[in-house]
Amino acid sequence: MTASDPAGELAMEFAELNDHLGTADQREVALQRVVDLAVKSVPGCSSAAVTAWPVKRKPHSLATSDEVAAAIDQLQYDLGDGPCLSAASEHASVRIADVRTERRWPTFAEALATDFKIRAVLSFHLVDEPQRSALNLYAEDAEVLDDESFATATLFAAHARVLLMHAASAGRAGNLEQALTTSRQIGSAVGILMHADKISDEEAFRLLRVTSQRLNRKLSDIARDVADTGTLPRRDPAG
Repeated sequence: MTASDPAGELAMEFAELNDHLGTADQREVALQRVVDLAVKSVPGCSSAAVTAWPVKRKPHSLATSDEVAAAIDQLQYDLGDGPCLSAASEHASVRIADVRTERRWPTFAEALATDFKIRAVLSFHLVDEPQRSALNLYAEDAEVLDDESFATATLFAAHARVLLMHAASAGRAGNLEQALTTSRQIGSAVGILMHADKISDEEAFRLLRVTSQRLNRKLSDIARDVADTGTLPRRDPAG
């Protein structure tokens, strides 16, 4: 397999997408590339998008290949029904071969047939955490999203799934690192106060907490001040 072959080119594109797995803030860039590549590589696909649907909140699109994909996604969000929402919530892939004969989402199908040039749809469930999500592919011709298209699109769904999972992990890792840093700062401040005032660890922590409440500042900020100055702050620096 060489870079001049379609399969080889796609493999190289996926390999480059892996460069975006390390950081949560690059998720949108990577997902945008996924939908753009899907339009380019999935037979019959003319538009693509990624839907996110947080629990107890309205769904929204994380990436869209064009205005058509954005509008069709939004149509489903406004209706509260459609293949992308079913795929996101039901852990399933959805295929509409021809919207003119679709019976599962009649209002959505009728709108596609009358207001858009889209005739076929594929939607894939991606992940549930940190929010439910789906990859959506749209085609201007009926029946073109066939088995070959489905197989190729499955690869894109797999990569979108990995991107979302890694982005979530990166976010959790960042939160954990921040929590550990805060814990170390508080521990250091407690030790400083214990040594300076000859008090117990419980008394030192109580002083930190009381000062935090009195100055209306975060406990971690008070602890950082103690670590920097060796004493409790007497007032808010901004006051």
